[in-house]
Amino acid sequence: MEHTYWHRQSEKPLFPELEWNKPERRDQAGKLLIIGGHLHNLGAPAMAFSSAKQTGMGNIKIALPDKTKRLVGQTLPEALFLPSTATGELSHKGEVELLDHAVWASSILLPGDNGRNSETTILFESVLRGYQDLAVVTRDAVDLLTNNPVQLFERERTTLIVSFAQLQTLVKKYGEPTALSFTMDLVKLVDFLHIFTARTQASIVTLHQNQIIVAANGQISTTKLTGAEPKHWRLDFASQAVCYQTWNPLKPFEALTYVAYGCIDQTLQV
Repeated sequence: MEHTYWHRQSEKPLFPELEWNKPERRDQAGKLLIIGGHLHNLGAPAMAFSSAKQTGMGNIKIALPDKTKRLVGQTLPEALFLPSTATGELSHKGEVELLDHAVWASSILLPGDNGRNSETTILFESVLRGYQDLAVVTRDAVDLLTNNPVQLFERERTTLIVSFAQLQTLVKKYGEPTALSFTMDLVKLVDFLHIFTARTQASIVTLHQNQIIVAANGQISTTKLTGAEPKHWRLDFASQAVCYQTWNPLKPFEALTYVAYGCIDQTLQV
C-alpha cells in the first residue's frame, strides 16, 4: 500500500523554493532569542548563534546566566545576562525578565548545555507556557523537560530535534502504548510518527537507521544520509530549522524537510 503521507528526499530537495523565499534584508529576516548555557559550558549557545547568523537570521540575542558575564565580557553585545543559580545555571528567578525579552523575538531556541539544575527546568517550563510563538528545543534542553512530555507534544508551534533515545523516552512518559525500539524497521516508525503527529501539536525530527525523519501534522519525510551520523547534527539542525521555520511559519513540514536536505552530504550547508 502506498503511503501518501510519506515523502522520500534524495539528491534533490523536495521543496527547493524555500531557498528562494529567504528574506533578502536582515531587518525582515526575523528575531531569534537563544536561551541556554551555564558557567562551565557556553558551547551550544555560541554554536547556535554562529549557525543561525550564517543561515541568515535577522537579529539574534542570547540569554545567558549572569555568572558567565566575566567570561563573555564585552565581546558579545548580543548577550542578555539573567539570574544564575549558585552553580552557574539559569535560575527560575529570571522568569519575568526572560519573558519580557521573549516578547521581542519571532522565535526562541533552546540549544542545550544547560546543566541539570531543577531551577532551569522550572524556568524553561514557564517560558514555554508564556511564549506563544515558535520554540525549537534540542539536546539536553529536551532532557530537562522530559518529565513534562505533555507540554512538549501538545504546545503549538513547537519543534523537537531529538535523538532516537530521547524520542523513545518522551513517548513512553507520554503514555503511548507503542514501544519504540532501536531495532524497529523504518516503515513502522514512519507509521507511528504519522499517527502520533496527526493528533499532537509538536513537529519532531529524529535520526534512525541513517535516515533523518521529519514528522509534522501527520506528514513524514525521510532523508537518507550518505555516510555516518554528522557530528552535532541536532544542534546544527535546530539552529537552521529555527530560521527556516521563522521565515515559513505556515510550512513547518516543508521548512524542516528542506533543512534535512543539507544533512545528505553531512555539512548542513543549506
